[in-house]
Amino acid sequence: LPLLRAARGRVVSVSSVVHRGASPDDLKLVRRVREPYISLYGLSKLAQISATTELHRRFGGGDGIAFHTVNPGGVASDIWRGYPAWQRLLFSAILAQTETAAQTVVEACVSEEGNPPAAPGYWNGYFGASRNTAFEYWSPLPARGTLVPSSPSDAARDSAFAKQVWDESIEVLCAAGAAITSEGIATS
Repeated sequence: LPLLRAARGRVVSVSSVVHRGASPDDLKLVRRVREPYISLYGLSKLAQISATTELHRRFGGGDGIAFHTVNPGGVASDIWRGYPAWQRLLFSAILAQTETAAQTVVEACVSEEGNPPAAPGYWNGYFGASRNTAFEYWSPLPARGTLVPSSPSDAARDSAFAKQVWDESIEVLCAAGAAITSEGIATS
């Protein structure tokens, strides 16, 4: 944190529209084995956006650090490798290419509007996402190097959930032996 403060830096998390399908209630699933397996990808992205907000509340703004989240939208990346060949071909044709999606992520990292003390941004990789959440998945117009501001789900903006994610994260880190205070400050 001291180096980020000195550099007036920013932390940009790459998220996903899939957070919209997750519920804060899913957090209880993290601490137990799930049979059959249930993916918690959506929950991880929900928690990531919430953590970004909580980090900003604790360390952002006037402290010279900005915290943002960017959802590049549907991307024709290797994430689809387990899908049938015909689906991978379809996704490759209609989704943004990795280089195109990366332009939005890079812009989130270097844009003037993201400089501290900016409030946490939630930006998207497709035009239209600010008007309709369906465009967070796909749109015929990738944003490329443009930031498309929109709002994450209500759950992602829930300050009580953000605090819960923070508290449980600190608890897990301490249980793993991390020397860290409840405020997230390293003690050694």
